[in-house]
Amino acid sequence: MSEKKKLVSAFAAYRSPPIAKNTQNGTKNAGKNVAAKNTNKNVAARNGNRNLATQNGVKQKGQAQENGSYSDAANSSSGEDDSSGSGSDSDSDISSGSETSHCSARSDDSLEEYTLNSHSSTASQSQSSPESLVNKRQSLKRRLDNELNGNPSGAKRTSSTPESPSTSAARVTLAGQQPKTSTSASNKRKSLPVATANAKSCPLPTKNKKASQAQPAVAPSCPLLSKKNALPVKVKPVASMPCSINIGLVKSENDVEPHRDNSIKEGERTLATLIAPMTMATFLSEHWEKEAFRVASTSPDRFCDLISFSMIDQMLLQNHVEYTTNIDVTSYEDGVRQTLNPDGRALPPSVWAHYRRGCSIRILNPSTYLEGLRQLCSKLQEFFHCLVGANVYLTPPESQGFAPHYDDIEAFVLQVEGKKRWRIYQPTKELPRVSSGNLSQAELGEPLMDIVLYPGDVLYFPRGWIHQALTEKNSHSLHITLSAYQQQSYANLMEKLMPLVVAGSVEQSLSLRKGLPLNIWKNLGVANDSLKGQQRQKMIQHIQNLAQRMVPTANQIDQALDQLAIRFQHEALPPTIGPAEMKRTVFGMRHTADENGRCSHGYKFTASTAVRLLRANIVRLTSDDGVLRCYYYTDNALEYCKYEPNFFELELSQATTIQILIHAYPDYVKIKDLPPMETHPNEYEDRLEFAEALWERGILMVEKPFKNQP
Repeated sequence: MSEKKKLVSAFAAYRSPPIAKNTQNGTKNAGKNVAAKNTNKNVAARNGNRNLATQNGVKQKGQAQENGSYSDAANSSSGEDDSSGSGSDSDSDISSGSETSHCSARSDDSLEEYTLNSHSSTASQSQSSPESLVNKRQSLKRRLDNELNGNPSGAKRTSSTPESPSTSAARVTLAGQQPKTSTSASNKRKSLPVATANAKSCPLPTKNKKASQAQPAVAPSCPLLSKKNALPVKVKPVASMPCSINIGLVKSENDVEPHRDNSIKEGERTLATLIAPMTMATFLSEHWEKEAFRVASTSPDRFCDLISFSMIDQMLLQNHVEYTTNIDVTSYEDGVRQTLNPDGRALPPSVWAHYRRGCSIRILNPSTYLEGLRQLCSKLQEFFHCLVGANVYLTPPESQGFAPHYDDIEAFVLQVEGKKRWRIYQPTKELPRVSSGNLSQAELGEPLMDIVLYPGDVLYFPRGWIHQALTEKNSHSLHITLSAYQQQSYANLMEKLMPLVVAGSVEQSLSLRKGLPLNIWKNLGVANDSLKGQQRQKMIQHIQNLAQRMVPTANQIDQALDQLAIRFQHEALPPTIGPAEMKRTVFGMRHTADENGRCSHGYKFTASTAVRLLRANIVRLTSDDGVLRCYYYTDNALEYCKYEPNFFELELSQATTIQILIHAYPDYVKIKDLPPMETHPNEYEDRLEFAEALWERGILMVEKPFKNQP
């Protein structure tokens, strides 16, 4: 079979465009545009179109998801060869799936450098005072006025997410909002009926609203490379945690009750457990984006609950796992990397036959099927503020599945079973934005690290670090590669920001609107780059001066950052719900029916009911062309970007409520203390309805369980 130089992303490896099978992992399914394959599906219909905002007749625009800017993010991985989050081939391929969230990026040496370590993402915000509520509301109103009046606070754009013909944002209306039909068919899921202007797919239960408010209704493995020229290992192994890691049972800081915990701090504690005894401060200051390290474990079984040979076998039997989309068969022999995928479903006899012949098995989206691994990734994504992907690699003895390469993700390799020899090489480019192709052995030079990982060990290496991994004689290997921070650099922010800056500057600068000189074609361009004339130099200087005047405003920076945050809302794994949370959220609510089939529920919101966001990053408030939107990821699928981004539109008072809840997290806020709605400022009814609608959407959690919740 011919060698296939494709980036197999743990996020999505589509074989046919009509089928939206993007898988959420973090390896590199390069070359496959995930967003493009999630063709126009009407999320509002899937979400049941719960009307969450009161009386808002604003037209809800479906938003197109950009393909080009982060299609590689669907390829995130790192590892041996087809890197899982990056788009490179890597055993440590783990899909970060994340053109990830906010990570360190380096500016020029002369400028101050801000990194993941430069700010405390875990600092909790205190609950807003009544005075601050007024300020927040006025601040949002000023921003809306600026955008509607065309003030230079920021350039206008048609949607918060870059447009593309492939995907459109899903919209959900809030209580009392009347959805309007979109002008574009691309805003609807093809598989679901399109709601008409006056129709709701699933209206909220009737509220006690005033009448005036009512709305109408084969390949042998590659032998070990020669060790003659290999440098000795200079990595000092560090002892790991004395006990196995129980993902999902990590205690809250200071024994905080789970329903009061901060999800960002919980994610930080989870990462700290993986890299212990190294401290988080040491990791962020000395290793993050800078240097690889290995943690030698004294607890070989600490990852055994996440994945095993038998779990893979059961996963193949109980789920429709397909070659290329969900699983890859790979080999690397005599310097040639091959993908040997058959067509169709991957059932155990076929997969294990390839394994017995010496091929490596890579699972691209294991978190879709394995709850423990999904819980680990969902916790870490809160800390990193981006999708954390996972790939699983099973390699037979004396075999290598991937060619040497580097990835565009931060990789964490968790050795589960067996042992594997890793060689890490000097980066040829620091912090690259794109993964490499397959590299030859002649290009590598001497390794900086030549180590063997044993069960329980953890290996971290930054993006750009070249690596290859292979098993030794009489020992197989099973490992997980976690990937993070794919496409999460300052460069990605600038790509969103500069179009806004140019658009805003054009409105303010007459110089930018003037026509080009008639003789510019004779002085500039590749054909004229050798000219030394004065006219050419003047033109170049003038254009450079125009560019230097285009300085982004704070509003434009906010808008650009929100676009990156919307991508996270689109890519994120849905939250995993713990027992304490189950009692306080819609996910644990049970409905009953009497002997006549009348359905009822036992929850009732009052003015004294205290609520908070389910997760710190569960929502993102945005302002686009004067329209306030709230994006959320509770309704995301387990497969990568299977549906369009979920959002609903807001009135100003509702947006202020969302803003208060964001800043109050992780504290609870009583509904009576939320800002009054514009329609009935002296009554609690609209506030109750809005809070209840958010709770029914899975966005909020109540402080005290309702009586009939289990």
